[in-house]
Amino acid sequence: MHVAALLLLGFLAQSSDSTASAEAKAKAQSLLTEGSALYEKGDYADALDKFKQAFATYDSPKLLFNIGQANRDLGRPVEALEAFERFLIGALDAAPETIEDAKKSVEELQKKLGRVRVDCQTDNATISLDGKDVGLAPLAKLLWATPGRHQVTARHWTFAPAIEDVEVRAGAVQTVRIVLQVPQVKAVAAQPAGAEAAAERTDLASKESKPAEASGWWMGRTWTWVAAGSAALFTVGAGAAGLAMQSKYDSLNKSCGSGSTSTTGCTDSDISAVTTRRNAANVMWALAGASAVTAGVLFFVEGHPVTVTPVAGQTVGLIGGLRY
Repeated sequence: MHVAALLLLGFLAQSSDSTASAEAKAKAQSLLTEGSALYEKGDYADALDKFKQAFATYDSPKLLFNIGQANRDLGRPVEALEAFERFLIGALDAAPETIEDAKKSVEELQKKLGRVRVDCQTDNATISLDGKDVGLAPLAKLLWATPGRHQVTARHWTFAPAIEDVEVRAGAVQTVRIVLQVPQVKAVAAQPAGAEAAAERTDLASKESKPAEASGWWMGRTWTWVAAGSAALFTVGAGAAGLAMQSKYDSLNKSCGSGSTSTTGCTDSDISAVTTRRNAANVMWALAGASAVTAGVLFFVEGHPVTVTPVAGQTVGLIGGLRY
């Protein structure tokens, strides 16, 4: 097979296409020479790249023989078969031995491959085989594929894409029927003017009227705990003030009070210090008591819904009673 690839080096010079520029032919010849050298070394991937560049530069159908050989050696039978078939159609003036070699390659590859017939009734739908676009529906030609499972896709801008799987067998033809469907659009019922705003207001009012959900008796009673905490703080403060007063009183009693041997007695400032501590303790105790009572009341009130029930007339709230 390597010999046949090298024989193609002279094909460009034999071309009778007088309209092709000498520069394009020379560049293609250079790329073909590089590709053939890589092919001889077994570097089929790089050789294929050079062959494709040569064909893009100067589209002689004879170059397709090289492309077919490289694809076959790279394990790409479908691409190789396509290249050989195009070569046989376009390169009628190629060397007889090269044409015969291409025919044998086509026969061998066809025996190893299967074909897929795509039945799609949507005109101009794009048909793809394993992600590669192969034409527009209705697709007259059969698609060559390697044995195994493949995916056929049909796409059209007015329809939802459709995908079908097909199991290909060597030497057999499998038919795939693809039906494109119009995408379903969910209809949205029109609402009267102001209905949406009214619904939002109703929902907001419903949320505001619902009490906060609680998972225990200690939940949903924020102000109850504030009052209880205040009672505890005031109690601690009252106790501290009382201890300070007692300490000051004991100190003065020993130094200048009835338990002292001093004859001068306590000063007004000393007595005022004790009185101030006593008053502070009394205020703290009063505040602690008030906070405790408030916490008790809030415990039974806070966290429960409050409703207004009319008791006279038909106007809610005109004369009403509060119920907890």
